Amino acid sequence: MNIKFSAKTDVGRKRRLNEDSFCVAEDIGLFLVADGMGGHAGGEIASQTTVEVVKMSLINWLKKGPPNSEIFARAIQLANKAVFEMAEKGHGMKGMGTTIAGILVCNGSFVSANVGDSRVYRIRNNRIEQLSQDHSVVGMQLAMGLITEEAAKKSAYKNVITRAVGTKGVVEVDTRDEEIVRGDLILICSDGLTSLVENNDILDIIVRDGNNLDNTCEELIGLANFNGGDDNITVVLVKFS
Repeated sequence: MNIKFSAKTDVGRKRRLNEDSFCVAEDIGLFLVADGMGGHAGGEIASQTTVEVVKMSLINWLKKGPPNSEIFARAIQLANKAVFEMAEKGHGMKGMGTTIAGILVCNGSFVSANVGDSRVYRIRNNRIEQLSQDHSVVGMQLAMGLITEEAAKKSAYKNVITRAVGTKGVVEVDTRDEEIVRGDLILICSDGLTSLVENNDILDIIVRDGNNLDNTCEELIGLANFNGGDDNITVVLVKFS
């Protein structure tokens, strides 16, 4: 299976720092987005540390065995430990943390994993499906049927996450195993995209220009900025052909 990919990040129009980080490691089939949070440079440190620890852990572990959901989750949990310990010891970094979302390719299939509200989508047969589940107050309310999609967009709690990497000593990681179908395109992104661009608009851009992944990334980021650019925006696209 041939893999094509592109990744871009942008500070947006309202933020001074870009606290997002991403990883594209084709050699081990790892693609990640992390959206950091914390005072001063804490968010940037948290997101960078997380993607680096996950990548290096998997590089070492994949020398000993095949990729699977268990080692993907363990790598994220190891990153959680690293960020948490840095936050406890580091001056001015107390409370820093990050979301994470990504995929690990596993011989004709992949594992998606996430903590927080960065997302993994699959685009197949001109349809878009969110594979990750938001760990947020609004995501929980939606899952319980307490609010509608329209109410969720306007909720004062839409940016309040209930789970993050590095804010506690341990973290639960959601994983999901998926088969790859030729032509599948995976979108991994921070909420700087999804909070400002509707799923249908994301799909339209990908369907229209999905063969040029660099242009597609730029168009998605451009639309988020056009719609306000309230947050950092990071987009990773992975196409299986």
